[in-house]
Amino acid sequence: MSDLGHLLLIEDDESLASLLATHLRARGYRVAVAPTAEHAQGLLATGDRPDLILLDINLPGETGWTVLRSEAYEVAGRPPVIVASAMAVNPARLREYGVAGYLPKPFAMETLRSTIERSLHPGMETA
Repeated sequence: MSDLGHLLLIEDDESLASLLATHLRARGYRVAVAPTAEHAQGLLATGDRPDLILLDINLPGETGWTVLRSEAYEVAGRPPVIVASAMAVNPARLREYGVAGYLPKPFAMETLRSTIERSLHPGMETA
């Protein structure tokens, strides 16, 4: 199977993270999973270079916004971010952080995949 890209999934709900990672891996993505903002920052700081970050906002400890303000995110080259959250997120806040996409939970897997594709390949039509 082809490698469609490397994703960093930052999600504290273990069952949801497992479901999403399994689904995305089956479709050709490499997926690293971080259950906390702190863990994600550690991965980024030590050389993880995802093509895209799928980010939950409500996390134990620091929030998802902390990742976007972190030096580790800068060091990783500020990859595009899709926020996936059960809470409503102010569009101005998304613009402030340059977020590429927003998925309110729950979302369909097809919606997730098409949002990822649009973020990784702007201007390309997805199948």
